[in-house]
Amino acid sequence: MPTSKTTTDLVADLCWGAWSELGVSGWGRTHQDWAIDPEPLIVFTASIGTSEPRLRDEAMDWCIRNWRHISQTRLRNILRGRPALASEPWGTFAATVNARAGANWPEATAERSTYRTTGRSTLRPLSEPSLVHLRIRAMFGVSARTEILTYFLLHQRLKVSAQALADATLYTKRNIAEACDSLVLADVLTPKTVGNRFYYSLTDPRALEAFVGSVPVVTPDWSALLRVVRTIWDVGQTAENRSADARSVDVHRAVRSIDDDLVDLGIDKPQRVRGVGVLDEWDQWSSELMTDLAAGSYPRPAAERALRPSVSPGRRPAGLE
Repeated sequence: MPTSKTTTDLVADLCWGAWSELGVSGWGRTHQDWAIDPEPLIVFTASIGTSEPRLRDEAMDWCIRNWRHISQTRLRNILRGRPALASEPWGTFAATVNARAGANWPEATAERSTYRTTGRSTLRPLSEPSLVHLRIRAMFGVSARTEILTYFLLHQRLKVSAQALADATLYTKRNIAEACDSLVLADVLTPKTVGNRFYYSLTDPRALEAFVGSVPVVTPDWSALLRVVRTIWDVGQTAENRSADARSVDVHRAVRSIDDDLVDLGIDKPQRVRGVGVLDEWDQWSSELMTDLAAGSYPRPAAERALRPSVSPGRRPAGLE
């Protein structure tokens, strides 16, 4: 779908929509049907903060007020997995939250001494479907065990290995294995041995959902989604003053880098086009994808759209082995 908005505008709209669900002061709500996972969103927002200072400042205000709901371990593991994100923008963001809130977020550097909280942020009622991540943490605490329960709540029919759970929850495999052992003892998870691996599933999915409450329709892997969005952002940021040949190399490299994430997310890939012809394909594909994401519409694969054009997007599993 053609759009007059730039990539930067669309990325900002996606972030504003997600943050508005958490309670950041914005201009509208577009992602009520999405489960918002805060840690990937926080790190991503900090990383684009120099281009979107108002978004960064309002997000920082929310973090200062609500940092107790955020997992330091998950933040650390996101940064460890993508060292380029542990840069000056993140260091300043984390240090400012630490200084104002008494938190201990990782990779902090020097705070923004001129920053003043806006006071416009709130925390929406945790009963809202989009806040299921924070709601379940309020029930069970901020821990690996809680993230496992959240994952299975959003992907109830899956049998998943400890390694896949570690990748999906952003905790270490050791933390996940220990938490799974506890949940098996409590008969919350049921293990199954396949070869030399344990695979886990919920013992009673309906009981967990009945206890936790409403779950939204769209439950993406935010880490994978924001890696794709970041790649689109980076290609757009470097496009100016580069030749068509150089841009085509950038785009081919970008497509390869997000191939696995697109598969996991269930999002159609851009078509493979040789040479500089890839630029038009990339521009159309990325524009259509970002327009959908910014509007809160999760893109369905072309084959699914052809078969069931009127069906809303459903839950999309990630991290299955």
